Amino acid sequence: MNSPRAMAQALAQTDPKLEERNHDPKMEEPEAPPREIKTDEVKLKRVARPIRHVKHIPLKSLIFYSKRGPLEFSYDGKIKLPVPKNKLVVEVHYAGLNPVDMKIKNGYQTGIYGAAGLGREFSGVITHVGENIQSEWNEGDEVYGILFHPHQAVGTLQTSILVDPRTDPIMLKPLSLSMKEASGALYTLGTAYNILDKLQRKGSLQQNSNICIIGGTTSVGMAAIQLLKKHYNVSTLLTVVTRGNGRSVLKKKFPSIAEEIVFINYLTCRGKISGPIKQMIEAGQITDYDDETNEEHTIKYDQGKYDIILDFVGGYDVLAHSNSLIHKGGYYVTTVGDYVANYKEDVYNSVDNPSANMRKAFGSVLWLYNYMHFQFDPSVSASKKSNWMGKCNELLERKTIKVIIDKTYDWKKHTEAISYMNTQRAQGKIILKVEKF
Repeated sequence: MNSPRAMAQALAQTDPKLEERNHDPKMEEPEAPPREIKTDEVKLKRVARPIRHVKHIPLKSLIFYSKRGPLEFSYDGKIKLPVPKNKLVVEVHYAGLNPVDMKIKNGYQTGIYGAAGLGREFSGVITHVGENIQSEWNEGDEVYGILFHPHQAVGTLQTSILVDPRTDPIMLKPLSLSMKEASGALYTLGTAYNILDKLQRKGSLQQNSNICIIGGTTSVGMAAIQLLKKHYNVSTLLTVVTRGNGRSVLKKKFPSIAEEIVFINYLTCRGKISGPIKQMIEAGQITDYDDETNEEHTIKYDQGKYDIILDFVGGYDVLAHSNSLIHKGGYYVTTVGDYVANYKEDVYNSVDNPSANMRKAFGSVLWLYNYMHFQFDPSVSASKKSNWMGKCNELLERKTIKVIIDKTYDWKKHTEAISYMNTQRAQGKIILKVEKF
């Protein structure tokens, strides 16, 4: 094959001008590269997709599966929208703990029933209202109440709850209460009010009644003390059995009625409460020890036996000495039973022992006094009989009754809150703050 140079020479012979172009120095220079054209840098922006119509309210809930199992957060729950016509949704801000919460949890021996919620009291803001009750409730209303369905595994330690005002106690929060106070106001006050209202209806509670309260620094005990002195206007000295620093706590919380209380330290008698009470009745006086000033002073006591003993601690000691402590026809009322309360083991709605059942049936005949094991029914239907909801709301609104809070926890520190509850040393309500979700 001919070389390229030979081919060029052959072409030059036929076209002399081609040879000149081949030797043109300009033709030998390389062409300049193309000029770069500057353009503005293009930045991509993230564009959100259209939001789908939300058909439910997502929930964050504090749940458990069994008595021994830990509490944990769940994100599986949801409230369907629109809400049922006769119900409303409350965004929970605070939830109050009660001993009954521990009793309900203790009833779940295994996890076969699935997840269950914790908490019965709440305060918060209404976010959704059913069609049929929009004339009674409004979105944005600040409310408080009780959600008590122990066999339905629902609790108030949840970011939002579905409430049926026909069955669940719910009311507008009084301006006199903070959200925190409101979340711990109704259950214990409702318990104390219903006990005393029942005794008054029976004619046993009067202004001159002689009354002993065992467990004076429990939440129900402190509610009962306030009701007796500020609502029922009981004029006699109240005997209050408490432990440790309970005397100084009650004097600080209720300075206006502290001088109308005789204190007995539960710890000094090793749980045998009947001993110092009998001694006080027989001697007609009691020596009171002030743990702040380290002074002793004698208080005269001439009221004799009791017309009513309210026991919020439990145990059999007082019952064993009932003839020496309770008037004929008097009342012994307990919220616990024959055994001292144990929040780690007690089960909600468990059956009383045979002797307790005998006292309930034949107490006034065989033992000359009336025995009542009281269990609070916080339903709206029960309130229709006594109007306890309206009465308690009024007492709180007028500041006749104060809500005593011992400790407040963020609900992420629920382990600490439950541990403190189980010590049974709380002197007031334990409140958990629920985060916005």
